[in-house]
Amino acid sequence: MKHLVPLIVLCVACFAVGAPAPRKKPNLLVNGSFEEGPPVANYAAFSAGATDIKGWVVTRAQVDVVDSYWQAAQGKRSIDLHGSPGFGGIQQTFKTKPGKRYIVTFSLAGNPDGSVPKKSMAVAAAGQKAEFNFDATGKTRQDPGWVRKSWRFNAVGKETTLELYTLMQVDDACGPIIDDVAVTEDD
Repeated sequence: MKHLVPLIVLCVACFAVGAPAPRKKPNLLVNGSFEEGPPVANYAAFSAGATDIKGWVVTRAQVDVVDSYWQAAQGKRSIDLHGSPGFGGIQQTFKTKPGKRYIVTFSLAGNPDGSVPKKSMAVAAAGQKAEFNFDATGKTRQDPGWVRKSWRFNAVGKETTLELYTLMQVDDACGPIIDDVAVTEDD
C-alpha cells in the first residue's frame, strides 16, 4: 500500500501538464506600432516620400506621427492619417506567397480635436481595398475610443504593398488615427 501513494502523485502530476499554447503568427510588417523613428514632441508632420518612420513610406500628402499627445492603442505613438494639414497615407512592402490569404489587423480611432467627427480611411493591398469609418463624437485624448479592425486579401505576387490612407474630404488636420498594424498569414 505504501508504494501506491507516490505512483498516484506521479499520475496526478502527469495530468497537470497542459497542451502547449498555440504559436502566435509573426507580424510580416516592421514597426507596426510606429514606436521606432525620429524623436517626436507631441506630433511631427511627414510629407509624401518620407521614410523617417522605420519600415514605412509616407504616401499621398502628409501624416502626423503622434507621441503621447493622446492615448495610443499600443505603446506611445500612433499615426494621424490626415497630417497637419494633408490627405496622407503610409505604405509598407513585405514578402508574400502568391495565392495565399493574409489578414490585416489594426487599431482605429479618430483625432478628437477636429471639427469633423466622422472619420474615414481605406486599406489597400494586391489590387484590393476596404473602407473603414469611425465616429469621434464624445472621444477625448485620454480615451480616443480605439477599436480593432481586420481585413483579408489574397496575395498576387511574391511581394505586396499595404497602404493605409485617409478618405477625408474636409481638411481640418484631424483625421482617422491608426496604431498596432499587423499582417499575418490567414488560416
